[in-house]
Amino acid sequence: MLKHRTHYLDAIAPRPSATPRFEPRIVPRPANDQDTPVASAARALQADLARAFAAKNGWSVGQTVAAGVIFHLGVFCALGLAAGAALAQLARG
Repeated sequence: MLKHRTHYLDAIAPRPSATPRFEPRIVPRPANDQDTPVASAARALQADLARAFAAKNGWSVGQTVAAGVIFHLGVFCALGLAAGAALAQLARG
């Protein structure tokens, strides 16, 4: 009985060998002059939006900061409303 159970367990997870196998690791290397930056889809979209904003009446830094502040205020207000609704739901519950 014990012999049969040992074979069954060996089929699931074979016994590890006495000497572990060598697995080489890929070591990251520092960038040099020949490396090029990765152009992801997000970076391309960001560059396109930056060009679109810059082309429209020569956006200044102040206008860009103001647009960012307004956007983030809207996001934070939405998060606050959602948190308030969640708290009200938990209080009732």
